[in-house]
Amino acid sequence: MSKKNPEKKSKSGISRRKFLASGGVAALGSVALSGCASGGGEVKTDTPSTPKISRHRILGRTGFKVSDISMGCGSIADPNVVRYAYDHGINLFDTAEVYGNGDSETKIGAAMQYMDRSKIFIVTKLLINDNPDEQNIIERFNKCLERMKTPYADALMMHAIGDQNQVTYEPFHSACDKLKAEGKLKHVGISSHGPRGEEPDAMDTVLNKAVYDGRFDIMLLSYGFVNKDEGERVLAACKEKNIGTTIMKSATGLLEIPVLDVENPSELVQGWFDYLENEGATREEAIERIRTYLERQKPEHEKSLAESMPFIEKHGVKSQDELDIKSYQWVLRNPDAHTICPSMPNFDRLDKFLPLTGTELSSAGLRFLDEYAHVYRSRNCIVGCTDCISACDQQVPVSTILRYAYYYRKLGREKHAMRKYAKLVQNQAGVCLNCNAPCIEACPHGVQVQAQLFEAHGLLTLV
Repeated sequence: MSKKNPEKKSKSGISRRKFLASGGVAALGSVALSGCASGGGEVKTDTPSTPKISRHRILGRTGFKVSDISMGCGSIADPNVVRYAYDHGINLFDTAEVYGNGDSETKIGAAMQYMDRSKIFIVTKLLINDNPDEQNIIERFNKCLERMKTPYADALMMHAIGDQNQVTYEPFHSACDKLKAEGKLKHVGISSHGPRGEEPDAMDTVLNKAVYDGRFDIMLLSYGFVNKDEGERVLAACKEKNIGTTIMKSATGLLEIPVLDVENPSELVQGWFDYLENEGATREEAIERIRTYLERQKPEHEKSLAESMPFIEKHGVKSQDELDIKSYQWVLRNPDAHTICPSMPNFDRLDKFLPLTGTELSSAGLRFLDEYAHVYRSRNCIVGCTDCISACDQQVPVSTILRYAYYYRKLGREKHAMRKYAKLVQNQAGVCLNCNAPCIEACPHGVQVQAQLFEAHGLLTLV
């Protein structure tokens, strides 16, 4: 299945062939570069100005001195990307069993022989939503180690927990106890995005329960200037108990106000046409239904445009990248957020993040983000929030859908996001087209929830 509009170039693809950093090459000696990836890997040229990690923090009670920027390994284009990150001082690598069905771990394993294992911190994660028994968890974890070519992991996390009752899932904890006794595991962790599908709990509900459970040494949480209150509650609790914190999804803010035009449809509007026609509507019926919806949205849409243009002109903002960089710097200024863990599938993403090490947001940057949060408040749903869910009689998983849209827009993982969305089947946002949107009234933050779901559905629909 594919979208009808021409497929754009994947953001995760490597756009140029380069050579590894001179330090990395020196360390290799006469070892062939192609030995790291079948058929020869992509390699990268370094320059004297390529920055290396300049700031570290102690990762809670693990005691590990972690780089302020870590490598999120949701997808990895090539093992040499891992080696390049290591060569430039990144020392925490966050992966999971489900990332590429083990492909991420395999590529870390291909790079492992070129890294000093004692100087890096490897996190992997296992889903427990199917209630696996202890033996299943142990067997799956051992396969993770095999793929990564390491005798131990520094941390094993419960992956993407959205139900606080899973925090105390005993087969996971007993498996971790046995793995620790065998020397295969050092620390236990947990990650949460907040609600997932039918799992109902907010991120801070899940992670605060985990903090006071006492068995978790490290956590992966969403935290940024858009959802700072929820994240800071978790960070404060972690600080009290000396738990390590790694941060994901910090750059959730969107700068662009989309053009919603039935006559000249954008990608997201075209996605709706495809969806409705696939459902059996004629082109004329699809046009009329979308036009009716957009007319309802028009006052709020025009208001957003009117507020955003003076803001952009005042601050001279030219790209989404500028907003994203300030968003990451906002997190880097907080010493209780030990390391940010953005997705780094390729050299381009690494080159984007490495210059941020050791930096902090200026006072002008803080004012910029404060004003952005006010001007764009209706455009930014808070990651992990559950406030509107009970108002939806169709049980649309708002937070989950908008997380998939984040993968699509911000991480360049378009196909992954679309496949994940397709699995929602009966709970997709297609039902929002004819809804009177009680979610908007239920949102205490002023977010135009229905409009966000409209955009997400248009982007993510597979036909």
